[in-house]
Amino acid sequence: MPPVWEIRGLFGNEYAMEQAIEELKKQKGFEWAVLDRRNLSVRFQKRNPEGEELVKRTLEMYHGFAEHQGPLGEYDRLRREERKKKLKKEAEKKRKGA
Repeated sequence: MPPVWEIRGLFGNEYAMEQAIEELKKQKGFEWAVLDRRNLSVRFQKRNPEGEELVKRTLEMYHGFAEHQGPLGEYDRLRREERKKKLKKEAEKKRKGA
């Protein structure tokens, strides 16, 4: 079974996200979840190029953008790796400076 496909949307404010959600409720073929005040996750059971474009266009219409597009969980993994690299770099910098 293919992994669940996810598009993460980021909005400038809560009202814009609420408006996008209202528009997404009118469509079928995906599920959405509010992650926090400005972040939205739209999940597809399998990749659907037409549905993906519809979601991305809806995000853009309401002044948001697709922050990430990929298999579910990949975004979180990438953020963890970036954080590890940053912490390692800072620790190395402290060692050299101390």
